[in-house]
Amino acid sequence: MELTVRERLSIAIARELKDGEVVLTGAASAVPLAACLLAQARHAPGLTILGAGVYVNPRRLVPEFTAGWDCAPVAIADMSDVFAVTELGLDVMFYGGLQIDRGGSVNLHYIPTAAGQLRGPGLANSALGHTAARTILYTERHDRRTLVEAVDFASVIGHHRAGRSRAELGLPNAGPSALFTPDVLFRPDPRGQFVPERTLRPAPWDDVRARTGWSLPAGPPEPFEALAEEVATLRRYIDPGRLLAAPNPPATTDAGKHP
Repeated sequence: MELTVRERLSIAIARELKDGEVVLTGAASAVPLAACLLAQARHAPGLTILGAGVYVNPRRLVPEFTAGWDCAPVAIADMSDVFAVTELGLDVMFYGGLQIDRGGSVNLHYIPTAAGQLRGPGLANSALGHTAARTILYTERHDRRTLVEAVDFASVIGHHRAGRSRAELGLPNAGPSALFTPDVLFRPDPRGQFVPERTLRPAPWDDVRARTGWSLPAGPPEPFEALAEEVATLRRYIDPGRLLAAPNPPATTDAGKHP
């Protein structure tokens, strides 16, 4: 069954979410929102979704949580609730970024380029990455610009940073449990280094290795297989408007560095 990158990511991420968890997504988060809605529909009816922190249990998939997009939430909170949730803790926080490194740190602030500093969106509240029980990382790009050995700026710290573990840095939560790209599902090994667990789409493994900023095993892991029932639920009930049906980006070598 032919799936787009966004559909496959949504299905794979949905399997990560558990019934009864409280999950917070960012503002421009169609894929995490679709994953949450799919999890609610299939195996986690008690999942609580905080869209951009303030839209409680959205009932409609939207490209982003901004004015003009009605996500049909059950309730709407305010920023004081977001900061209260930050302090009290939640189960899962989603992050993407300009850069994601082998240890799970995320850069949302800036990267150096030959033309000067390229600024990112920054982060409204980086503490969410350090108070949530765990984080889930995802990106719709699999290239060396995004997947780097070490981020240039750690907006959110992964399993280690500058030779120090989360425990040594005083971070008590679990950190990132998975990294999803269009090509690979990564998990942290006992050292806190991301290693491949599943391939998410057919692509020459040597090419995937060339597009990854850290070393990968010589051979690919087992492929991820979406169930027909997952695809049917996603397309019929979660995404009938085919928001996730954008064309797949090409799986080609991008071994370059920032311009």
